[in-house]
Amino acid sequence: MRRWAITLVVLALCGLAAGCSGGGSAPSTPAPPGVTISPPTISVRAGATQSFTAAVKGETDPNLTWLVNGTPGGNAAIGTIVLTSLTSAVYTAPATVPSPNTVTIQAQVTVDPAVAAAAQATLLNPIPQITAISPSPVNAGPFFITVIGAGFVSGATVNFGSTALATTFLSSTELTASGTAGASQVGAVPIVVTNPDPGSAVSGVYSAQVAAGTAVSADVADRFLQQTTFGPTPALIAQVQQEGLQTFLANQFNLPVSPYADPAAGEMGLGPLQQRFFLQLLGAPDQLRQRVAFALSQIFVIAGDKINTAVAFTPYLRLLEADAFDNYRQIMQDVTLSPAMGHYLDMVNNDKPNPALGTHANENYARELMQLFTIGLSFLNDDGSLQLDGSGNPIPTYTQDTVVAFARAYTGWTYPTQPGATAQKHNPPYWDGPMVALDSNHDTDPKQFLQYPGAANGGLAPSGQTAGQDLTAALDNIFNHPDVPAFVSRQLIRRLVTSNPSPAYIQRIAAVFKNNGAGVRGDMQAVVTAILLDPEARRGDDPATASPADGHLQEPILFMTGLLRVFGATSDGSGLAGQGASMGQTALFPPSVFNFDSPNFVIPGTHTVGPEFQLLTTSTALARANWVNALAFGSLGTGTKVDYSSFAAQASNPAALLDSLDTLLMHGSMSSSMQTGILTAMKAVPAGTNQALNQARTAIYLIASSSQYQVQR
Repeated sequence: MRRWAITLVVLALCGLAAGCSGGGSAPSTPAPPGVTISPPTISVRAGATQSFTAAVKGETDPNLTWLVNGTPGGNAAIGTIVLTSLTSAVYTAPATVPSPNTVTIQAQVTVDPAVAAAAQATLLNPIPQITAISPSPVNAGPFFITVIGAGFVSGATVNFGSTALATTFLSSTELTASGTAGASQVGAVPIVVTNPDPGSAVSGVYSAQVAAGTAVSADVADRFLQQTTFGPTPALIAQVQQEGLQTFLANQFNLPVSPYADPAAGEMGLGPLQQRFFLQLLGAPDQLRQRVAFALSQIFVIAGDKINTAVAFTPYLRLLEADAFDNYRQIMQDVTLSPAMGHYLDMVNNDKPNPALGTHANENYARELMQLFTIGLSFLNDDGSLQLDGSGNPIPTYTQDTVVAFARAYTGWTYPTQPGATAQKHNPPYWDGPMVALDSNHDTDPKQFLQYPGAANGGLAPSGQTAGQDLTAALDNIFNHPDVPAFVSRQLIRRLVTSNPSPAYIQRIAAVFKNNGAGVRGDMQAVVTAILLDPEARRGDDPATASPADGHLQEPILFMTGLLRVFGATSDGSGLAGQGASMGQTALFPPSVFNFDSPNFVIPGTHTVGPEFQLLTTSTALARANWVNALAFGSLGTGTKVDYSSFAAQASNPAALLDSLDTLLMHGSMSSSMQTGILTAMKAVPAGTNQALNQARTAIYLIASSSQYQVQR
């Protein structure tokens, strides 16, 4: 009995366990659904691609959706991912590394999104590549180069041999850098570009050539001097040939200021100052400073119709000379507090609003500082093109309310206090030194300035600030506006090099304005250097590479000084202002705050910008020809003399004389048809005692009166 009972219990237990010998096996439990991704972690450089594969288990429909940071397919900022097969996809990293620099790559079952897996991708900066540098070769001494390649990022640095250069990021394909090549580096010098972290990487080595000699031709030197001075001279052409372009600039930057002389006691009007103005342009050794100061005077305009006294105008000209190579923010400060500018645009004695009397702050300077001196009317891209709204319309940079706010910020300032005098609410006119503030006459209410990404305190100036504090806040707010680099760069390029800079040219210079390579914004010396050594400025050095749209019509002042300097004229400056007036440009008397011409003037019948052509009419064109005739054959008055005897001595070989004049006046760009025509005219000069002199005069007249000379490229 007991044995049978035990047997039944064992059988029962075996049945419950379904595992005793002689019994069947139980069905297995299905594995839970899941996804795995390979590789689970990876580093990817900007712009590069990475393949991912996924394995799906437990799903009847294995189709997957791939995401980057939760976004199906990703986007340009974090990278994109696309299917390449049922179980694989390719991720393309963004061109610029985002912050943070990690992204999550997800694969989820399309019909069951809860079934998913993720991988982590760490994004690194690309490996830079160098394909070329310009100029090549690099001349020994100070230099400025453009590095061309791919994979450059903000913060990249250029190493010249073992020396890290001051480097400016322009784009993923261009950097600019400056430094000095020593005599010991003549020959091949390795150049590399290093991208910063994350994933700091160094390019391959590019071999740059350093030349011991400058190898600058007379034609190139002449053209460079047309952009950097008030006209080439044979001595300066030789100097540039010997020093090279970069060294010439460095030496010009280091020259002391040639200041304007004090007005004579009792001097009336601006006539004598106009004479001194032309003497500066014709004879000052710091020609580049004078040229940049002249360009600044055509941006920060004052005019003799309202400032018709030399004691007021002279300090303003000195201010622009002193600041020409300083920082643009300093120029803004000094111009704003100049009593001449204060008088011209009504900031001097600008009283705070008085509601009881119904008065308000004068808005003149507040408006022009933005519209004409710094940012313009509409938002710009870095290449100077207009930003447009969704309807295709320009986006205004400021409103009338903004103008009112700035006008209130500029209240309380008056003329400098004369030595020995007591400061007053409204000091009498005095022109030496900056304007001074009377805080009790300043509006202390809060002011909403320009609003843009990164504006300090959202552009809001708090209440209770002094006149000086509000002025600083206002100028800082404008100076840091994103439009300033492109707006100012385009103005300076047009005054120094070409009326029609390409968007890429503007963008390159704007990048230098934003950062001189050492983190400084608005460095005028760096900006001027970049403008003059830019590949677009230099491409016309070889006439075969020049673009028809390059260059500009010489404005009358440059037209006159260029010819007087190249022929070594002696002048006391008398009469030249009136002669310029007949050509449409009276020195120190621009017709309005908009200058002699509009920087955006389009030549009628074309789409080409040509500001100086606004001054060219039938009458002024004839005046130019008559002036050249007087220069070559007649007289410019008792104050100006030109000796052509050295050119007459070359006339026995007319072709050689013409070649010499072609270099001096046209940097070797004279067309063959023009050469043929002038040689024919020279040979037609009647024989006689003065034949050689008249042949030289004929050639000079025909060249200087031609469109090929007057439009400098």
